[in-house]
Amino acid sequence: MTAKENPVLEQAERRGNPGAAALLSVIPGAGHIYAGATGRGIAWFVWVTAQAAVFYATGSKPPSAQSFLPWAGVLWLWNIVDAFWYAAGRTRSLAGPILLTAAVNFAAGWHITQVDVGELIVGFPKMGHIAAGLLQPDLWQEGRPSPTLTHSLKLIVDTLYMALIGTVLPIPVTMVLSVVGARNLTSGNWLTRSLYAVSRSIMNLLRSIEVIIIAVMMTVAVGIGPFAGVLALAIHGIGAQGKLYSEAIEDIDPGPVEAITATGATWLQRVIYGVLPQVMPQFIAFTMYRWDINVRMATVIGLVGGGGIGYTLYQYINTLQWRQAGTAIWLISIAVILMDWASAVVREKYT
Repeated sequence: MTAKENPVLEQAERRGNPGAAALLSVIPGAGHIYAGATGRGIAWFVWVTAQAAVFYATGSKPPSAQSFLPWAGVLWLWNIVDAFWYAAGRTRSLAGPILLTAAVNFAAGWHITQVDVGELIVGFPKMGHIAAGLLQPDLWQEGRPSPTLTHSLKLIVDTLYMALIGTVLPIPVTMVLSVVGARNLTSGNWLTRSLYAVSRSIMNLLRSIEVIIIAVMMTVAVGIGPFAGVLALAIHGIGAQGKLYSEAIEDIDPGPVEAITATGATWLQRVIYGVLPQVMPQFIAFTMYRWDINVRMATVIGLVGGGGIGYTLYQYINTLQWRQAGTAIWLISIAVILMDWASAVVREKYT
């Protein structure tokens, strides 16, 4: 028997009055919430209002995305139709509006950022003298290493040590925060849950601030030089490494911990004997990986006075010494490649 032949069956299949759901969806998502799809309704509300707000906010100055504002209206109408069908018992896929949103935002981004392929084609040949300098680095003079090469070699060693200290220095703090910030170890009572929330907040805060911004603040505190760079890497590393460590702890096998708990062990003993032996190989691999990342970041923070080869590279570029800049860039590339290879070997061995 079909739904049309049995009004009771048709009513049972519905999640509400489709007309009422469509009318309520004048406020995006309200119709879905009325039909019992609270999560879907909240998603529609955030989706439509955020999209409209973005297009409106970027419309104050040309080039703008305000011309794309009508597309937010299309999304709003789609929300009404989706609420109607959902209340009628026919759940529609969100693939269509998602693809539409992605396409429109890509077009808006292309418009806002003034992407001009023609301008790139015309301007690219102007970089010929820069490319020539980078491809002919200043390596030798009169049969011996050039002053640029010897100076850059010293600075790349400084950069490697900056990255090393910036990786190792935060480990004690990171270990504490990661253990306290692992949900499976801090779900016992309100105090441990509070410590979990505080730990996660600290790590997320430090991780969310870009390392180059921290480097600028550290140069104000301790002056220009490698120490400022080390502090920037260490502070950012507390958040970044802590996240990796805590997630590794949350993925451990609970069996050994439960067995140790059954012997009457304290919380600290459970961590030392049940948790750390399981995660230590991953900790080593993550630390090595972080050192690899810090080598690359150390070259960037040098641009703002964080020491290392980045600062000298910035000076070479500012003074248009492209052959000298090429020497520094090639040394940075070789160091990064070697660090990436070493990091991959260690991670493959210990994970």
